[in-house]
Amino acid sequence: MRCALCLSLAPLLLLASVQAVAAEAPKPEQVQSDISTREISIQSNFTGIDIVLFGSIDFSRTLSPEEGPYDAIMTIRGPSRPLVVRKKVRIAGVWTNGPSKTFPSVPGFYAVLASRPFRAIAPKDTLRKLGIGFSNLEFGSAGGEGADDGFRASLIRLQQERRLFQESDDAVSFIGRSLFKGSIDLPVNVPIGRYTTQVFLFRDAKLLNQSQSSLQVYKVGLERAVYTLAFRYSLAYGLLAVLMAVTAGLLAYAFFHRRD
Repeated sequence: MRCALCLSLAPLLLLASVQAVAAEAPKPEQVQSDISTREISIQSNFTGIDIVLFGSIDFSRTLSPEEGPYDAIMTIRGPSRPLVVRKKVRIAGVWTNGPSKTFPSVPGFYAVLASRPFRAIAPKDTLRKLGIGFSNLEFGSAGGEGADDGFRASLIRLQQERRLFQESDDAVSFIGRSLFKGSIDLPVNVPIGRYTTQVFLFRDAKLLNQSQSSLQVYKVGLERAVYTLAFRYSLAYGLLAVLMAVTAGLLAYAFFHRRD
């Protein structure tokens, strides 16, 4: 009887012990993120805007001497498009276009922020796998950075000069133990489209978790109408521009001819 009772209670005791161990085991950290705005409308008076990315760590653990602090990397990437990079050559004292290279898929905007220099946060292989940093961006061309004969470096430099590529170390600040934020400057020439933001949580060079969100940049009013006409109906836009130029010329001729 006692043996039968023990056998019947054994599964219950085993289940209770498993549940106790599961309850004691800490849950893995999870990062949650959001943006200060989900939509950005561009009008004629648009001069750029700062957006703030917020992050929080769920199930944050009290740091022990054996554990390092958390690190965070934030990226924001705009819609991709093909870009052509041309090399200037001097012929007979005149600068002219020389060899060129087309990159099929270049982000219209790309920024990366970090709580400290991101190359010290994670190893190169991890950064390359996640596509973090200018050197790890894929532009849709075959071969590595050295295979582009300097065109890739020129592309990155030109995008940086236009403020369309940004890297900022020590730009993510922690507030307490589980909250952090970073600010990104979208310049006046920022392209329209859907943007993707990603937040990566690291500790001791290991990726713990990541979160993703998005925002929309679009034109409104007359700017939207002109943009839509120019990019979606380019032939009609060209004909309309010619018609407006001819009309303006005829009106000017009639005005000055009448004065004479």
